[in-house]
Amino acid sequence: MAGPTPVHVVGGFLGTGKTTALQVELARREGHERCAVLVNDFGEASIDATLLGGQVQVTNIPGGCVCCTAPEGLVPALRAILDELKPDRVFVEPSGLGRPRDIVDMLARGDLRGRIELGPTVVLVDPTRPPPDPALWAEQLDGADVLVANRCDLADVDQLAAFDALVARMWPPPLWAAKTSRGRLPPEAWSWPAGAGPRADGHAHHHDHDHAHDRAAPRADSTAGYAARSWVFPPQVVFSWDALRELLAGAPVERFKGVFRTELGWYRLDVAGGVVHPASTAYRRDSRADVIVRDGVDLDTFEAGLRGACLADRDPETLDRSAITLVAADGLDIPLSRGALMSLPGQVADVGALVPGRRGVGVLLREVLAIGGAGERYLLVAADGFASAPAPVAGLGDAVLVHSLDGGALPADQGGPFRVLQPAGSNCANVKALVRVRLMLG
Repeated sequence: MAGPTPVHVVGGFLGTGKTTALQVELARREGHERCAVLVNDFGEASIDATLLGGQVQVTNIPGGCVCCTAPEGLVPALRAILDELKPDRVFVEPSGLGRPRDIVDMLARGDLRGRIELGPTVVLVDPTRPPPDPALWAEQLDGADVLVANRCDLADVDQLAAFDALVARMWPPPLWAAKTSRGRLPPEAWSWPAGAGPRADGHAHHHDHDHAHDRAAPRADSTAGYAARSWVFPPQVVFSWDALRELLAGAPVERFKGVFRTELGWYRLDVAGGVVHPASTAYRRDSRADVIVRDGVDLDTFEAGLRGACLADRDPETLDRSAITLVAADGLDIPLSRGALMSLPGQVADVGALVPGRRGVGVLLREVLAIGGAGERYLLVAADGFASAPAPVAGLGDAVLVHSLDGGALPADQGGPFRVLQPAGSNCANVKALVRVRLMLG
């Protein structure tokens, strides 16, 4: 029986050479692998099947923002390709304005798990020109397992040095970085190195247990009197957002850098000058942290807290699906059954009036959030552990939480028992099988 199908996400802004890189790789595989390509590029495929010699099936997923189209377009299209074409390998090219992490999250979820094997996310950059959107560029870099500077034949010495400096600043670093021209990526770009890689369920695997590296800082003048320790946890480990913040807020650390999978999604947590700086992250390979302390600080106690109290009580995938939990701005859990949701003001008798093509009865999400106090941002957590990026409550618009269909609960095959639908112009986060809504103050 054939194993899971490798799927590769290839990201980067328009003009960085994604299409050329795919053409080169597809030509290299021609004759010994049957490949397919999925494109999400504002309704117009950026790869012409004719240019690929007619040997590759190209499927376009029309639409704008990839995080809107991916849940409703990409996954069904990929499922159809797996069923009908049975390819040996699939390449996914999001729009130049897409976030590779959204594609990775969607492919790692739901009924495709076990049928696909995620390869390293490859992100291309053009060292000869600044990115058109620095914030989005940073997200693309953050999600890169493999970072490639393409078009290096057109770059000068300073531009190539700037790319090297960029890679040196990245934490966590990419698995590897490369410089190339005309999309000629080395074959190893498409494979996980030994000790890192995906399982058939779409998650990356590393060691069977978390581990720590305890090392003394080098005894140079600038580091004398300091010690450091590092940890790496497999991505199946889920941390408690609140417990991590509490541990770090009171920790006697000189410097802390960490990325964690929490019950609220993936986050980066940095500590500098005694202040915790949280930020969402596109990194997905594992949870990890580096800490620097002064000699004499009890790192064993800090580690015990990280391995103990900071672990989430339950993985999001074990949460009860018959109700949702609203986590208020003050941290209080408020369970909301279908009946409770039906009793709130702001009922929408026909969600199709707000989101064409959809059916069901729901309640405006802003009415649900109002129960939890005056939060600044919110995020949504699905039953499979997926969490949307924090979004401003002020931009919520007429997002609707669907709770019923045809007089009963919303069925699972429609994304139930609860799902959120965002009309055009609202914050971009459509979430099926909703189990938790979290309000955040900052």
